[in-house]
Amino acid sequence: MFWTKNNPDKYLPKRVIDALQANFNDHELVELSKLGTPIEVEAGTKLTVQGTIGKEALILVDGIAEVVRNGETVATLRGGDVVGEIALLTGEPRNATVQATTAVSLYAMSAREFASLLGRCPRLDRSVNSTAVHRATANA
Repeated sequence: MFWTKNNPDKYLPKRVIDALQANFNDHELVELSKLGTPIEVEAGTKLTVQGTIGKEALILVDGIAEVVRNGETVATLRGGDVVGEIALLTGEPRNATVQATTAVSLYAMSAREFASLLGRCPRLDRSVNSTAVHRATANA
């Protein structure tokens, strides 16, 4: 019998699949499960800090986080949102601080793991780059 590795049910908890399936297809979920490290953080935890060097990307599974730029809240993030991708894609310092406003579940990936995820998932690569360009131009 031929077994495939493209069924996320074998790799991720159902709550993760349910939270991310709107933004990630099955192949992308499987790759995320291979490359990402699941992390739980408490409300108040800073996920990124404006002006610092980006060393990781984060994918929120559930919970809520606020994006604060120059002391002003500019966005709210929820499950399926990617955090920290702009710094990894551009090499520029983080352009905002992202802080968990509730307990947050997420997947963390080093720059190398994130690049590998994008390399293995062309649709996700296009989506992340498009979103990053949109966010970067909105910040200018």
